[in-house]
Amino acid sequence: FTLSGTSAQVSNKTRIETDGGSVINFTMYATDTSNNVKQNSTLITVADRTFPVVNTTFNVTSPVINDIINFTGNITDNVQLLSANITYNISGSITKVNFTISGTSAQVSNATKVCSSACVINFTMYATDTSNNVKQNSTLITVTDNKAPVVNTTFNTTSPVINDIINFTGNITDDTGLISANITYNMSG
Repeated sequence: FTLSGTSAQVSNKTRIETDGGSVINFTMYATDTSNNVKQNSTLITVADRTFPVVNTTFNVTSPVINDIINFTGNITDNVQLLSANITYNISGSITKVNFTISGTSAQVSNATKVCSSACVINFTMYATDTSNNVKQNSTLITVTDNKAPVVNTTFNTTSPVINDIINFTGNITDDTGLISANITYNMSG
């Protein structure tokens, strides 16, 4: 800038094009008509407003009763990671697993035995950076019942003759619940 007189105001507009956490040094120099130079420097730190990125995967996509689910998260951040948390809710029972992480990328995982009957599990991963930006990724997993009911049957007699009444009895159990039963017979002769 070319100046004249005994006072002046100068300014500059600068677009911030660097990531959060970066430090920018703004310095102004002033020179008077006698070649005396004075400088003033001001440092500013660019605020980190960028959330971490959380990508999650499972080792199984259609789990069945008593499977082991491995929930894995790949986490990145543009500045610095601080912590991660895996929270899962199995039929109202909430479990939280905490991790201390650092750097700009990390991987965390947790192996969980699923329900002993059909259920829905809510898996959530949280990632926090050093600027306290938090990102969440949630996935619902449905655990299906792949076990057939147990059926035990008996007769009241093992050697029937004409005009006998046969009582055919079934005891049926299932881990998750029964819907129906059907007795079918076929007489020949």
